[in-house]
Amino acid sequence: MRFELGWGRSGVCFELEAAADILERSSVAGGGTGAVPDGGAAEAEIISSAMDSASISLSDFAAGGSRFSVVVSDQTRPTGADVYLPFIFAQLREAGASEITVILAQGLHRGATPSEIEKIFGGPVPDDVTVVNHDAENDLLRCGDAYFRREAVEADRLIITGAVTFHPMAGFSGGRKSLLPGVASADDIRKNHRLYFNGTEHNSLCSPSIVKDNPVRDDLTRRTSGFKNLWALNVVIGESKQILFASCGNPDGVWHDCCGYVADNFSVPFPDSFDNIISSAGGYPSDFSFYQSMKVLTNSARACREGGRLIILSECSNGWEIREEMLELFKRPLREVAGMLISDFRMDLLGLYMAMSIISRYEVWLYSNLPKAEVEASGMHYISSPEEIAGLTDSGSTAVIKNGSSILPVPAGQQKENK
Repeated sequence: MRFELGWGRSGVCFELEAAADILERSSVAGGGTGAVPDGGAAEAEIISSAMDSASISLSDFAAGGSRFSVVVSDQTRPTGADVYLPFIFAQLREAGASEITVILAQGLHRGATPSEIEKIFGGPVPDDVTVVNHDAENDLLRCGDAYFRREAVEADRLIITGAVTFHPMAGFSGGRKSLLPGVASADDIRKNHRLYFNGTEHNSLCSPSIVKDNPVRDDLTRRTSGFKNLWALNVVIGESKQILFASCGNPDGVWHDCCGYVADNFSVPFPDSFDNIISSAGGYPSDFSFYQSMKVLTNSARACREGGRLIILSECSNGWEIREEMLELFKRPLREVAGMLISDFRMDLLGLYMAMSIISRYEVWLYSNLPKAEVEASGMHYISSPEEIAGLTDSGSTAVIKNGSSILPVPAGQQKENK
């Protein structure tokens, strides 16, 4: 069998002599709350239809305001912002906006470069739009029980946008995550993310698809409740980075619409755990770095037997995105790293902890651009070329996951979503 999977901007091809199952979502129709039935519907049509049938129209929401802020995801993830931002800007102008500010929801990530900002917008930034990179340490104001970017707090009306997919801590991305961690203070982000632990162990309720009683989700909902003039546009993105579904209006209702769509269409049942899993992060920007492609590890491991072999395809063109001194911690006990996180939380250290928790339980092989010595020092095995993959799957059962960052394997019969 011949396979072509996403890897960087180009992809990678390999052949397997033995049979392999393919874990992928079923073909689903595109659309939004506007109910566009055609799976081939143009992205702009999906957005237009969703806005026409929004639970609260953007025009009504914008009435009476003049200063508008729009929160947009940063450069590390595809969200279709280049498609939906023109729709938002057009309606805000019609409503008489005198000031439109786009806040890039960096969380604790670095700021976007000018060229990355143009990629987010799909071209030059409009003359009447100001773009700011969120800085979690500066230019913050209190809103409710947390601190957020000043332009978000001071806006007459605040619009949050982004893509919804499975999230390893908060159940699902999107929704109020645009606010926390998106534009929140470093201190509030760290307090929220520490809830990933129960003592020095991972709290199992802080996992993909779990919403009910999830401490991370409950905390970010509470901390963002101070925002009252809030409107949302969320989307679901497919394997080819295209918009499949959109919903807009009331933020929590919009988010639940998208969560339901993701749970129904990106949860893939499997009957028994496999001996070998071959999984791609899905290509750029999902495999921009090892840290960014962490979901492919955590998601794919769910379909692999304990002690089985995970073969991960992630280009990591921007390296580990984990501080160099942190890489030494791969040699430390997992519980010790958890203790370090709880006392001094750092995002890259959390990524390292998540990786270590998988590497300690599975035989992980990595095909990437990372140096061989660093890969092997982490406890993973180095793949130098795609031709080696076939030899790693010559015994036992094998499954291929073409987009491991967005596909969530679920044991057959298990409830897809814990709401």
